[in-house]
Amino acid sequence: MLICCIIMTQALPVSLDPQSPPKTENEVSNNYSPGEDGSIPGKDEMGEDEPFQLMDFLNKYFGKSSKDNEEGADALNCTENTSVITPPTDDEIFLMVLGNKSFSLNLLSLQCIIALDQNEQNNLRNSAERLYDLAVDLQDLVEPLDVEDNNIGRKQVFLESMEIFVEVTRTLKEGSPQFVSERRDAYSSLTRAIELLDNAVRNINCMRVTEIPDTITVDTAMTVDPEPEVTRPADILQVRMPLVYYDSTRSNEISLSPQYGRLLQTFYYEELNGRNKKTEHVTAPEGSSYMMVYLRIAHRGNLDGKTYTIKTPSISSFTLHGPDGSYKPITTPKYTSLGEMYTQKTLDRRESSQSSLLFEVPDTLTTDNVYLSVNLGSTYGTTSWNLV
Repeated sequence: MLICCIIMTQALPVSLDPQSPPKTENEVSNNYSPGEDGSIPGKDEMGEDEPFQLMDFLNKYFGKSSKDNEEGADALNCTENTSVITPPTDDEIFLMVLGNKSFSLNLLSLQCIIALDQNEQNNLRNSAERLYDLAVDLQDLVEPLDVEDNNIGRKQVFLESMEIFVEVTRTLKEGSPQFVSERRDAYSSLTRAIELLDNAVRNINCMRVTEIPDTITVDTAMTVDPEPEVTRPADILQVRMPLVYYDSTRSNEISLSPQYGRLLQTFYYEELNGRNKKTEHVTAPEGSSYMMVYLRIAHRGNLDGKTYTIKTPSISSFTLHGPDGSYKPITTPKYTSLGEMYTQKTLDRRESSQSSLLFEVPDTLTTDNVYLSVNLGSTYGTTSWNLV
């Protein structure tokens, strides 16, 4: 141990005097290690090709090098106790954008929808401008990302959502549209953008699989009861297939179709009390989930030139059916984080409406084992749809 200390003292090229100049390489090479008898070997004994390497010596005898001396090429060549920072991949950046920005996008969209509905010009301009700036920034960030094949579709849906946000808020930044039809178009565009964003974020998985076992052991003694099957009508329609029917006066043609259904545990909405806004979060009770069904209803045209408006079905006309029972839509505020919620409304000729029904169901249900029905009265009876 004494010999080691002597070697370090003789070999260190660094002077303790901050005013003294650093020693040259030749000067350092002259500081030879003492031999076993304490003598200093000559230059011929050391050999020209064997200069003393302080970093190698410290690594060998002390397990790590002195961090203060790791500069330049020496620091790059040091492999022990060094952390390498790996930049995130394009896929990781994209998933971080989805996880971190979807809440802000939804909230700003909801603020725009509420301001449109209540004709609050200042709030609309402010919310629309913030939503526009955010959507443009995210477009610029996500567009050049080279994501893997499994995220290409998700990226395309996200960018389509941003494009709609940018397009609709470019106008809303100037205030509420003058005509009712223009405001309805803005509602529809915002709802469509929220729907696309929801599709992009749905089933997002930020976990990375680090190891896949070669074999999987299955406990054959364990049995799983099969999920109960719902009994479906023989004439059930597939999701997105429209039902076309006439109103009670047979003056107008109407189209109704569920676009998709999905499960969720929470949603939120804003309450306005004068100038104050409060965000309320709603979570499904224990053992329950919420199932949302996105509907599209359109006024396809007038037939007799007399009555040009229609009434959409009442919310109580809709029922969700599962293996163990049926469920009616729950009441929510008109606008939530899910977009516009379904209410009965009047549509003019060629107008359409997109909105969502929300059901509270057992958390064992999935969209695979339920179906939706609407009762249109004695003339048309009940029509049903699968949701997948």
